[in-house]
Amino acid sequence: MVKKALFDAEAEAWESLYRDSSEARWGVFQSYARKRTRARMELCLSLLPPLAGKEVIELGCGPGYYGMRLIAGGARWTGLDISDGMLAVCRNNTRSERLVRANVLHLPFRHGCCDILLCIGVVSYFKKSAAASLFSEASKILRTGGIFLTQTVRFDPLTWIRCRLPHRVPRPLRIPGPFYPRNPNTITRLLKDNGLSPQRIVPYRKFLIYPAGTIYVAEKE
Repeated sequence: MVKKALFDAEAEAWESLYRDSSEARWGVFQSYARKRTRARMELCLSLLPPLAGKEVIELGCGPGYYGMRLIAGGARWTGLDISDGMLAVCRNNTRSERLVRANVLHLPFRHGCCDILLCIGVVSYFKKSAAASLFSEASKILRTGGIFLTQTVRFDPLTWIRCRLPHRVPRPLRIPGPFYPRNPNTITRLLKDNGLSPQRIVPYRKFLIYPAGTIYVAEKE
């Protein structure tokens, strides 16, 4: 519930990482964070199969910028988030009523209901056992041959510190850590254990050379 409350309070700050018109109150730091956030979104979207007519569910839909792009691509998109604040911003951006407030560890969808499932910026908040539960839930709602795209962070000392700063310390946005960085071998094993066959594993970087995270594209067996 602490993370939910923090996401509620930080919804507009997270949205500012996607909006061209948002004021960069933190100068180069916020501008660079915005650039990295958008680059990650473009990379994730480029790894998806054609969207037209597909049932797509996004876990942790946040402010809805992935959703807008998925809808524009012809997907029948549904967004899920635990934060009322995020869902309010998402509803305003996507103009969609296909929004669900729920915990990603207990998905309120029938089995085999979607073709593509996205889970960006979520898995690294969970310990290994919870991540395994999330992948199990994901596998249940995907159709056979469906695509699961997810992402995890690598160890980053700057983010590790930021997650643990007192709330009163000012910063562009607060991250409701701690994060749990995962080795790609661990995530690959968890995916396979839950009937999700990895098809592509794509690392991405920050500060030009520093590994920031990994994107996984897996197929439901």
